[in-house]
Amino acid sequence: MSFFKKITDSVSKGVTSATEKAQQTVEITKLNAQISGKRKDIDKLFAKIGESVYEGYVAHDLSLAEAKVMPRCEEISAIRDEIAALDARIKEIRNEKDCVCGKRVAEDTRFCPSCGHPFPVPEPAPIEKTPIQVDPYVPDDSEVVTSETAESSEEENASNVHADQRQICQNCGTPLYADSHFCPACGQSTR
Repeated sequence: MSFFKKITDSVSKGVTSATEKAQQTVEITKLNAQISGKRKDIDKLFAKIGESVYEGYVAHDLSLAEAKVMPRCEEISAIRDEIAALDARIKEIRNEKDCVCGKRVAEDTRFCPSCGHPFPVPEPAPIEKTPIQVDPYVPDDSEVVTSETAESSEEENASNVHADQRQICQNCGTPLYADSHFCPACGQSTR
């Protein structure tokens, strides 16, 4: 019976995960559509600014254009702020952040894989203190792990791992992206 429960649980988790990914994709698509619309609005405002400046040029008095240009420039700034907020929401959904070099990386990356820029280590969230409940279970001698059994199981695990050494950081062992110049975990150069 537990076999079927395990299958049901794993299928349920897969469906839940797929549903969440689909919802994220739909939300990101909507946000990108909003960003695209706002960029078109900015282009229209730029065209109006150009017309106003040209009209001032034709009248040989560019100060006439200033009254029309300034409000439109402020409107462009407001729209750009809205675009930045939408882009921040997309990064939040994707769990990403931007590097100073312009590359977008995973939120938990400590060093940029392209330029090696170090990211500050985030402050850990405060842990709520709750009373500790002690498990009364005490293992018998057959379940106690000795240092010898631990070493042999580590050797077995190490022999089971088939990793391409070119894609693992030589300093800390973190898997690397194919185009990484620096390790995202320790910042070590990969070249």
